Amino acid sequence: MSDSPLNRIPSISQLMELRPLKDLAHKVSSSTVAAGIKSYLEPYQKMAMEVAPTLPYTSLQGLASEISNWILGKKGLGRPEVINATGQVLGRQFPIGPIAEEIIVQAHARRHDYHLAAAQEGFRRGIEQLLCDLTGAEAAIVFQDRRAALHLITQHLAAYDTYVPRSQMSATFDGVQVPKLLEEVGGIHEIGASNEIDFGQLKEGIQGKAARLLWFDRTNFDSPGSAVIPQTLKMLEAFRSSKAECWVDLGIAGLLTDETHEAFALTSARQAIAAGADVAWVGGALLMGGPDCGIVLGKRESIALLRHMTMASYLQAGDATLVELEACLRIHQSGERVEDRLPLLSLLSTSIENLDLRATRIAEQLTVSPWIEEATTCEVEGTPLPGSLQLATRRVVIKLSEEGKTAVPEHLQAFPAVACFENVEGRLVIDMRTVFPRQDAEIVGKLLPEDNTFEGNGGESGEK
Repeated sequence: MSDSPLNRIPSISQLMELRPLKDLAHKVSSSTVAAGIKSYLEPYQKMAMEVAPTLPYTSLQGLASEISNWILGKKGLGRPEVINATGQVLGRQFPIGPIAEEIIVQAHARRHDYHLAAAQEGFRRGIEQLLCDLTGAEAAIVFQDRRAALHLITQHLAAYDTYVPRSQMSATFDGVQVPKLLEEVGGIHEIGASNEIDFGQLKEGIQGKAARLLWFDRTNFDSPGSAVIPQTLKMLEAFRSSKAECWVDLGIAGLLTDETHEAFALTSARQAIAAGADVAWVGGALLMGGPDCGIVLGKRESIALLRHMTMASYLQAGDATLVELEACLRIHQSGERVEDRLPLLSLLSTSIENLDLRATRIAEQLTVSPWIEEATTCEVEGTPLPGSLQLATRRVVIKLSEEGKTAVPEHLQAFPAVACFENVEGRLVIDMRTVFPRQDAEIVGKLLPEDNTFEGNGGESGEK
């Protein structure tokens, strides 16, 4: 074996077999751990490729422990410390939100339906028809996740004369390196001399009946540069008279327009189809509020071409995902209290007045804890969603005592709810936009020693 430094970098699978990473995979999802390992190792891989004669670690076991702590945020290397019952480590954003309890209950009952297995294809077609009814698309297909959908779509587009604007050659919020992906598939060309997008020049550069435009909504990208990307709806309006087909990744958007979409000037799947998108796709676990999947909608001929690709049948979503998706779609179809019934939309639509009231109450109740020297509140412009979208939020900033610096992080590990805690330099920061009203009293209880008693108001504040 060569003595190259690269040969001394362990693989993801090697590390995932070692404790505590193996144990961590049981607490959070395996994909989260694998993604964390990959991200952690990237600097070492770069170092090895360039100049490093040796790698800065002594053993696989030691490295596994270090990465485990890093994923959980204990090393302060950029990932906040988070407790989340869904198994996804949430940072400052909501890449995947919690699923509504009613979806889980309905999906559990549906999985036990005797006829589901016998009528699998009919069930799948029913879900696809429901998607078409909700969005106005001619056809639909559901893949395992957004990455699977994008992989198949780029493989298909590589056989045609396809272009992507230069400003969109970046990494998406869910880790897809667009330049690398397009280099691998070949046949998809970058267009534009600068990051500024001129629709007139863009249309002139895309010639011919076979030409296609691959467009990524600006919410695909976290960088401040995403602000220069025009709204997807404006692009579709500009290309309405063009012969070029428009294939659109809608980023974090959902199926139907709601208050959240309007507040962030997002283009929903229904809007994109109505504006002339030939194909558009969304993630089921984002603003749609359902299970993690990739939903592709569009013209019947285009969807048929995707459906008949060799890998399509292997990448389509399974029954477990479809039953959850069906329950989610029924909520959207009903139109009744959709934002209240889907947890992520509920968190995003909560008013700043509601957050202020709850944050102030939590800060006051925490003053009795010996773990806490001071608890204050502050209003900030947060970025809860990708695409540099700003939303006002209220934070509780807690200065920990010396005893609290040791006790609080350990005590919070038993917190079962979906909430975001950031532990920075002896201060615990709670973003109230990641906390449901029913969790307020539980959070206070977790920040008190077990021998303390707390009689808080366990009721929810339903006011938004």
